[in-house]
Order: sequence, then C-alpha cells, then structure tokens
Amino acid sequence: MSESEVIAQIEALEKKRLDATIACDIAVLRELIGDDLRYVHASGTDETKQQYLDKLASRHYVYKALIPGHRDFRVLGDVVLVNGHIGIEVISNGKDKLIQSKYLQIWAQRSGRWQMVAWQSTQEPMAM
Repeated sequence: MSESEVIAQIEALEKKRLDATIACDIAVLRELIGDDLRYVHASGTDETKQQYLDKLASRHYVYKALIPGHRDFRVLGDVVLVNGHIGIEVISNGKDKLIQSKYLQIWAQRSGRWQMVAWQSTQEPMAM
C-alpha cells in the first residue's frame, strides 16, 4: 500500500473517531482505540483507554465539537505519526471549555487494522 493510501485510511479513521467521540459511541471507539492507549489531555491529565472511555460514558467529558486543522503525517511502516492542530469545544467536569491544541497522535497497524495508540495535546495560547 502506498504512503498516500495509508494517509487516506488514517484520515478516514480519524474522522470516524472524532464523530464517535462527539456521539459518545463507545462501541466504535473501542474498535478504533488500542488497548494500550495513552491519552494525555491538554490539561496534563493522563488516561488509559479504559479510564478515557469510562469518563466519556459517564459524561465527565461531553464533546460538542472537534474541528481538525492542519495535519502532517509520517508513515513509518506499521506506525503513523500525526502532528496537527484541533479546535475542541467540550464540557469537562461540568465546565464549558474552548481549546485550541497542537497534538501528536500515533496510529499502529495490528492484525491488519489501524488503531490509535497515543494522543498527547498541548493547549495553544488564546489569541487576543
């Protein structure tokens, strides 16, 4: 498979993941996310797959919008690194938040399918 085909697959899976996150579709997210996920929020909160999905299911996080911006992809065999920008509108622990973040996301191919295995974001300063 060519690099451009791999990137197209990852872009489609990421759209599916973002849509499932907003819809709180835990079943879809379970398939898209690796069991060894490390999810580090812009706040510094570091969660495993189960911790992250539990907080989504309990509505601790209620994502209202996830708007991806520019992304750069590096295909390294069965691993794809994605550096990007994303706008996030979320209710977290009962508080509305608007966040602009830069992130590093890692997808790994396992048993013929891609799964997200890491997410780490950094909040960008808000423009004045």
